Amino acid sequence: MAFFDSLAALPVSQSIGESLNLFNALDVVHVVGVLLLAGSIAVVDLRLLGLVFPEVGLDTLQKQVLPLTILGALLAIPSGIGLFLPQAGRIWENPVLQAKALLLVLAALNIGYWHYNFSRHAQWRSAPALPWQARFAGASSLLLWAATLVAGRLIAFYI
Repeated sequence: MAFFDSLAALPVSQSIGESLNLFNALDVVHVVGVLLLAGSIAVVDLRLLGLVFPEVGLDTLQKQVLPLTILGALLAIPSGIGLFLPQAGRIWENPVLQAKALLLVLAALNIGYWHYNFSRHAQWRSAPALPWQARFAGASSLLLWAATLVAGRLIAFYI
């Protein structure tokens, strides 16, 4: 806890916490980043499930949405850290934040699992119907990201 209290005591943390405009700006940037990140991932997940764009190859779709995914991450991660810092000591004890952190790790592992399997199966790149492993990865990703979004929204209610 001393580590998180020291984070909250940093000058940048205090500046964010004391400035209504800076905190609100970070919140807006975070929401936009999360929308881009989760939205672009959801498009690929829905394709994995066979619900959208069956005529578009996975490799093509992933290349098209990857810039949005990266932009979303570049907006969401630093702004999320900025939102966390002013109350780091108090928020870290929040079980909803801990759940969100765990869900983010699981979502990242799921992405790693998918990319590891995708790179080994070239025939999946253009197949309209994908095997169960791809559908499982897509469904798992959708559930993990949805749960992460819900947990992120609930953090403020459990401070």
